[in-house]
Amino acid sequence: MRRNSALLLFPLILLAACGGGEAYRRLRVELPSYSPLHLEEFEKAVFSGFLIGKESAKIDLNKEISEYFGAEFKRKLQYQVVVQPVALESEELFRNPDFWKSLAPGSDRLLYVTGKAELTQEMRKAVIDKAKADIEDPFERQKGIAERTVFSLSLHIYLIRGDNGEIVLDRDFKETKAYISPKQRADFAFYDLAPRIRAKLFRPILSEERIQERYLLLK
Repeated sequence: MRRNSALLLFPLILLAACGGGEAYRRLRVELPSYSPLHLEEFEKAVFSGFLIGKESAKIDLNKEISEYFGAEFKRKLQYQVVVQPVALESEELFRNPDFWKSLAPGSDRLLYVTGKAELTQEMRKAVIDKAKADIEDPFERQKGIAERTVFSLSLHIYLIRGDNGEIVLDRDFKETKAYISPKQRADFAFYDLAPRIRAKLFRPILSEERIQERYLLLK
């Protein structure tokens, strides 16, 4: 870690020396992410079901989550993936270690994937202001009110150890997208939004580097 810091510090000092009359310089820096998991400790991911919000669109959200994210756990983490739904009566169960330990006693290399999920759909009005295709006046602009179908996918994910019921990851995600078509299908919207959550979920798990902006004061 000290060696990496030294390598990063050298170009910053060089930039400061060559800064000229600038008061600061904006930099894009790659920062490593800290993983909450020791990936080698597990070999199986069990999708045990999600509590589904009452306002969710009419699709089998548990099925879609298990199929999509299950494939990602298998591909990215090389885990065996199984789907074993359990009766989730309330949110309190997520933080009840005895409950998770009792499901598969002695399973010390098992990771439960569970949480809360909701896919909502609503109609919103939007102000449009765009160029109107017209032969006589191609620069004429069209203004008005249009309706958009908006889907929001909320996913609160818990990763729980099978041996002691400890929560090793607790993350909340929400992604939203608007569609022109009033008949946009909920399952299509799910597969538009899920990849955004996937990227944010696996970045810290895999300790992938993040690009962030930093300001270097030159004076």
